[in-house]
Amino acid sequence: MHVSRVSIFWNVLLSSFKFFAGLFSHSGAMISDAVHSASDVFSTIIVILGINIASRQSDDDHQYGHDRLECVAAILLAVVLFATGIGIGIGGINKIIE
Repeated sequence: MHVSRVSIFWNVLLSSFKFFAGLFSHSGAMISDAVHSASDVFSTIIVILGINIASRQSDDDHQYGHDRLECVAAILLAVVLFATGIGIGIGGINKIIE
């Protein structure tokens, strides 16, 4: 968890730097790389939440525990990364067309 928190901190800093550098230099590649770094932050948060929820003990509503919610977090992470890739790809195609 400590490594994840450090990773989130540095990726937020890196993403911010890349985004402002991309805006200042009018670089679509730098901005898309900033979005990619921001998606790393979001994916790390999803993983942390998934692990925390999956590690809960069984209760009245979940007799067998919450282990399967780790799979739900993995699916959510895959969808977010896929959507980020599609967004970056569409932005790149639009930039080429312009």
